[in-house]
Amino acid sequence: MGRKCRSIARRKPYHTTWAWLFLAWMFLYIDRSITGPVVAWMIGSDLPMVSGSSMPHTLGGLIGGMFFAGYMLTQYPAGYLGDRYGRRSMVFLSTLLAAVATLLTGMARSLHAFVAARVLTGLVEGAYYSNDRALIASITPAEKKGMAMGVIFSGLAVGLTIATLLTPHILGWASGWMGQEAWTLPFLLFSVPTFLVALGLWRHVRPAEGERQRVGPAAVSLLAYSAVLLAILMAVYTVAQDSGLAELVQVGAVALTALALVAVIYSRMGRRTAVLRDRDLLIMYLSAVPILYALWFFGFWALLVVSESASIGLDGAALYAAFFGLANGLGYPLGGYITDRGAARGWSRKRSYVALCLVVALLVCALGTYLGMGGSDYAVIGLLIFAIGLPFSAMQTVHMALTSDLAPPEQMGQASGCGTWWPSSAPCCRRSWPATSAT
Repeated sequence: MGRKCRSIARRKPYHTTWAWLFLAWMFLYIDRSITGPVVAWMIGSDLPMVSGSSMPHTLGGLIGGMFFAGYMLTQYPAGYLGDRYGRRSMVFLSTLLAAVATLLTGMARSLHAFVAARVLTGLVEGAYYSNDRALIASITPAEKKGMAMGVIFSGLAVGLTIATLLTPHILGWASGWMGQEAWTLPFLLFSVPTFLVALGLWRHVRPAEGERQRVGPAAVSLLAYSAVLLAILMAVYTVAQDSGLAELVQVGAVALTALALVAVIYSRMGRRTAVLRDRDLLIMYLSAVPILYALWFFGFWALLVVSESASIGLDGAALYAAFFGLANGLGYPLGGYITDRGAARGWSRKRSYVALCLVVALLVCALGTYLGMGGSDYAVIGLLIFAIGLPFSAMQTVHMALTSDLAPPEQMGQASGCGTWWPSSAPCCRRSWPATSAT
């Protein structure tokens, strides 16, 4: 009885928020990560939806790039909306709309509809990160902020691992009775728990003290942003497809469009906020670009790269690609521990961050060199993938904590959202308010 009472006493209200945010990350990442195995299965099964392409693997990269473009573009606007209408409202809306978009993906019956549904998924999921990080920072004691961010973000690793391991088996099982329609099942299946988690977020997550929650205006604004951005991205995609351009040129067109949209959004919104004019924060945003690219690469293409490089098939590659997710599950809390303990002892977060970046870069080069030289030893591949995932995820947690230290509390959502932007349109890099030094 005494132990039970002590356990209850140690359980704080913000722990409930941590648990639900963890679950949301897990299912949101499942919803996005199943795209990689599904597209690989489509290509391997020579489905009519993708077989018309002369370079189906490049087409698969284009689909992943379209998702990432949508995900990137709503980060800052959603952070702005969260700061204005409530971060709890935004994490609820993001998760709810992600469930709808995932369901729509499974209902698509053409390549254009499939791509549009994936872009929409990226747009609405992009609203989650900036508001989730800001909500954690606002409700968690400062001395536990890094650990909270790491533990909750490990839901991403769990989701990546589940999607990577289970999706090939779901596809294999479903193909026996659904035939070429088997690819739809993962999307239909996982949309249900995502919807239930959204309801749990609204019911159990507490907003920061004094923060107003205005779900209606937040929903209208998020849907308006998403609709406009979806129309633009799909128009570029459709024109590129219909013009017969090579897939690589299409990828470039989408990338240039996304960068142009970043510039437009900044010109309309960026001058209202200081977080896009702060030198130290700008450096953090730029340093997030390779992080997000690596996260997208390992989440979307690692399965196929390992499968073809090592010739072990999708099921075998899924096991080894999942090592990355397992390493993330350990690395995110490890990064939180490092950054919290270091801050308590007066250590610089920046030095830890730079050191981890260098370690990850060297390990990724080692994996690329090994595969490029024809290496196919399963143990070596698994060890390298795991070795990359551990410091890579710890590095992300330190990045999040450092960014939150530099941002003003009332603009935390905007600062977090800028981490997935390429803020090349920023006209100046000067300090606008006193903040914790990055050094």
